[in-house]
Amino acid sequence: RHGKHFYPTNNNPYISIMMASRSKMSTKRKFVADGVFYAELNELLTRELAEDGYAGVEVRTTPHRTEIIIRATKTQNVLGEKGQRIRELTSVVQKRFDFADGAVELY
Repeated sequence: RHGKHFYPTNNNPYISIMMASRSKMSTKRKFVADGVFYAELNELLTRELAEDGYAGVEVRTTPHRTEIIIRATKTQNVLGEKGQRIRELTSVVQKRFDFADGAVELY
């Protein structure tokens, strides 16, 4: 689905629920969905950025978009030449977690 990388399709009901209707969700279900999203995002980035000193991720959610801050020791490698790699990572995250265009931003 995503070229040479294997990322499972979005079969996780918690992620689907989280993306579909955050405002109508019970608090408990929202916390579970947010935790599952964080865990899956962290796993994806750990695999993808292992050689670049990946040290963690912070997720900030606003009403209009989700900001994902990547912590790594080799920041230039994460950004890539002319920002190409960070754009590719943004695209992978957007497709994997069913974000709308422009609804997710990686830093």
